Amino acid sequence: MPVWHAKTDELVKAGKLQSLGIVQEQHPDRAALYMQWQKMDWPVLADPFNLLGVKVVPITLLVDGSGIIRYKNPSGKDLEAFMAALYPRTMIQEVDYSFDGHLKELGKELEKTPKNPVAHFRYGVALRQRFDSKDRKEGDFGKAMASWRKALELKPDQYIWRRRIQQYGPRLDKPYSFYDWVNESRKKLKERGEVAHRLTVEPGGSEFAYPEKAGGAANQKVKHPDPEGKVAADSGKLVASSVVVVPSTKGDGVAVRVHFRFRPSAEKKIHWTNDAGNVSFHFDSEDRFTVHDLQLSQVPKDKATSAEERTIEFELRALKGKELPEKIQGAAYYYVCEGAEGACRFLRQPIAIPVRP
Repeated sequence: MPVWHAKTDELVKAGKLQSLGIVQEQHPDRAALYMQWQKMDWPVLADPFNLLGVKVVPITLLVDGSGIIRYKNPSGKDLEAFMAALYPRTMIQEVDYSFDGHLKELGKELEKTPKNPVAHFRYGVALRQRFDSKDRKEGDFGKAMASWRKALELKPDQYIWRRRIQQYGPRLDKPYSFYDWVNESRKKLKERGEVAHRLTVEPGGSEFAYPEKAGGAANQKVKHPDPEGKVAADSGKLVASSVVVVPSTKGDGVAVRVHFRFRPSAEKKIHWTNDAGNVSFHFDSEDRFTVHDLQLSQVPKDKATSAEERTIEFELRALKGKELPEKIQGAAYYYVCEGAEGACRFLRQPIAIPVRP
């Protein structure tokens, strides 16, 4: 994009050409931050549902005044010819490509065409959008991943769909770090005296993670706090949990990325006691896999108690020549308190990780 921006800047300033970008991005505000950082000031539209139907990006299109595409990925000479041409005005029938965001409508489309990969992809996009909103429902992220995997299974040559899964998947399957530029952009904007565009959803650990080849060092094993299972179980559901497993798009059963989320019950006025440390997860056995790239959300340092959602991410890799088991059993451990004067307890929550859903 920066190269094309430089090539057309004078034409845009002279009013002879209008630049417009369209991004295939689940989170459009991240594209806005990138545009601010790179000093690219043309309007940018978002197409998270891939209504354009493109398989790869980036592409450049030269469109005339009637909306007709005249050149795709043009050369410098193509641009000169486009600017010199006088294209006739053409009336084009308007087509409604709007999407009202209702998962119900997308669900109906899937019922009619269950083998339609586009419908599966767009259903996943809508689910992830709701997951990132205040209207999140339990299971949205996991269902989104299942829809994207089904879409890619039906159409494995779709680059954009594959990248959407890899964004949250294991490092062994990543082509690059998806959002390593975010921190650099904020640093540069601060140096320029600018306020960085605010992101509605901050990138997570898997979105910052860099690719890694097999053979990388595993995380050091931590002593299990309760090897005999004597710590009381959280039978009162004081902390709700969810787990989403994102496998490699290679389908080799060698690596997965695990995403945990833990939320104290607001109804029961449950909160974390921060001086006791963070949530942790421990496996019943680690004889068939290794754990890599363990990342935990930060514990607030300025508060004695808090009730925010906490996350744990890590990658599971099969031992050489093996495949990961279908399910891995373990337990989360945490300190929580009830109300202002309620008792504080150290609890465990047994969780089975569905490695191969």
